[in-house]
Amino acid sequence: MSDIHDALVAYADDAPPPAFSYDRILAAGRRSRRRRRIVTAGAATTVVAVAIGVALVTQPHRDPPAPYTPAGPSWSTLDPAPYCRTAGAPASGPAIAPTTIVSEKNGHRIRIPTEPAGHAAARISCYLARVVPARLPGATYHRDLSTPAGTVPLQAYPSRIFDPARPGDTSPPSIVASAVVTDDQGVGDIGFRAGAAYESAEAAAANCGPPQCTVRTGPRGATVTVLDSTTDAGYRLVNVLVHRGDTIILASASNGIPEAVVPSEAVATDTRRPGRRDLPLTVDELIEIAAAPEMDLFP
Repeated sequence: MSDIHDALVAYADDAPPPAFSYDRILAAGRRSRRRRRIVTAGAATTVVAVAIGVALVTQPHRDPPAPYTPAGPSWSTLDPAPYCRTAGAPASGPAIAPTTIVSEKNGHRIRIPTEPAGHAAARISCYLARVVPARLPGATYHRDLSTPAGTVPLQAYPSRIFDPARPGDTSPPSIVASAVVTDDQGVGDIGFRAGAAYESAEAAAANCGPPQCTVRTGPRGATVTVLDSTTDAGYRLVNVLVHRGDTIILASASNGIPEAVVPSEAVATDTRRPGRRDLPLTVDELIEIAAAPEMDLFP
């Protein structure tokens, strides 16, 4: 799995703390080295930092990354029309009664969306397929191999659907989308996740500290935490968390695909290498996309 996928999953899976153990996210040989380089806190934002596992460093001058093209099918355009038609039709699917779950982890009251997960996924797909390509003219899209078979780049899908019979195992529900992007600058990865809020914006801000994590104010006064890390090799990963009422939206971007770029290195070796000089989308663009009303699970 890619670091983008790990971040998307780890940030909301039973958060906080996540059900994912560190062993499942990174191999043991990489774990011991990275733990010594992380400034730990106790909340979900720092959990994502553990999944990233590197310290922010000053980047020296580097040669351009070696050219790389992901294997498999590619898309030069993304068609939002099918998703938008579904999103514009009356929602169908299992109805969820208004429900609030109290987190056993931190006592936060998690509000469960009543919109059927499939309808929410179509709505978010419609939005992402319109706004992301507009910011990446000339880009080619590839399916992230961690996404379900049959999906296309930036097609959102439910990664967790709330089940009233198993509230502790299926909360917070969430919708995920991602894509590998190539253009004349190289290759990178982007991902998005909209999930029911598992902590308050105030708690997220309190547990976000420099140098890796900074707090910003986003559109319409939203609290935004930005986790930015770069390896010595120049591989950069940014996770932006936007707190929008009862929804937390994660937007991630990296300037490479670690396993795909260097597939032959041993597990104990940090295989992350840059595939382009910088992120496909800027931090400001990630914030703008994530903070839009279309990413809200409570429209």
